Amino acid sequence: MSIVEPDRSPTRKFLQVVCPCGRALRASVDMAGQEISCWECHRMVRVPVPRLTEKAYRIINDGLHEVFEPRWLFTLFLGSAVLTGVLCVPGIGIPLGTLVLVLGAVGYGELIRQCGIDVWDFDDWKEPAQLIPRLGVATLVGLSVAAPMLLCPRGLGQPPRYNTLGVIIGLVATQVLPLALFLVYARDEKQPLGWRRGCSVLLRYPMATWLSLTLIPIGAVAAELTLFVITSWQGMFPFLLLDLFPGGEYFAQVYDIPKYGNYTREVLPDERFLHLYARRLHQGFSLMATLPASLSAKTFILASPWTLELTDMDYLRIRAMYSQAGTMVLFVFAALQARWLGAISTLESKRSLESDV
Repeated sequence: MSIVEPDRSPTRKFLQVVCPCGRALRASVDMAGQEISCWECHRMVRVPVPRLTEKAYRIINDGLHEVFEPRWLFTLFLGSAVLTGVLCVPGIGIPLGTLVLVLGAVGYGELIRQCGIDVWDFDDWKEPAQLIPRLGVATLVGLSVAAPMLLCPRGLGQPPRYNTLGVIIGLVATQVLPLALFLVYARDEKQPLGWRRGCSVLLRYPMATWLSLTLIPIGAVAAELTLFVITSWQGMFPFLLLDLFPGGEYFAQVYDIPKYGNYTREVLPDERFLHLYARRLHQGFSLMATLPASLSAKTFILASPWTLELTDMDYLRIRAMYSQAGTMVLFVFAALQARWLGAISTLESKRSLESDV
């Protein structure tokens, strides 16, 4: 459903334009962003597009609220469940997960595109000029998200590590890739915006655009904190910290952690594990990156030097549950960003300009 409300009564039908020659001109809102000829000197003058801060806030706010409707939350939950499920396939889980991420990027783009029209339709998907760029950018996004798992030097199923360069590349990607999806998916009530007009809209609302781009980095931090809280509350955090990250036995000696101990008790981690966790984060490891990557690796709990009174299947199920929880948080923030960008694409549409402030 479109964020723009077309059934509001128009309150503004004309825009004022002043030619450099001094002649005052008047143009209909249909001409916003286009050029008209001056009646006096016949020079072509661009009709300005009014920026309405209050209207922009309302439209964006309405779009964000849609994400928390039950149907949207269920869809995001289902998507995170599918991604987690395919990651659990032994050996090929990560390549299959990459395909799901590509489809998720298409869904992200659709959340942007559908903001500009009244009903869900896919008519412009029939045009190769629209189909090819959309699928191309969605594929690029899916591969980029899965790249840390696909290109892990330790092999598939091993925890990815982010060095300084990797963090910088990741941050740049969180800014560039959403904008690329916006430019190929955004549209108004008539047609796709296109690259030129899409860039113009983004530049006219720099603060709203920048704030929307901060959602994915914030979501990554929120997902990591969510996993830390859940695993700590359930008593699994110490075991995961030692078992999933490389060099667990070495760090157990450094921090005087007993090699053989029962880590199935529901107790909060002590100071040693908190210090170790901070150190592993500094080294580039995180729960949010490690847990999903570990799902496709073969589980052999009896080979662990730390005691965990669970079967291999139970341990896989627990890791899958944690992975889905973190993925769900990221999906919510991605949906919020998509609806935010979609709302920006409608701010200068004809219906938005004509609707009540």
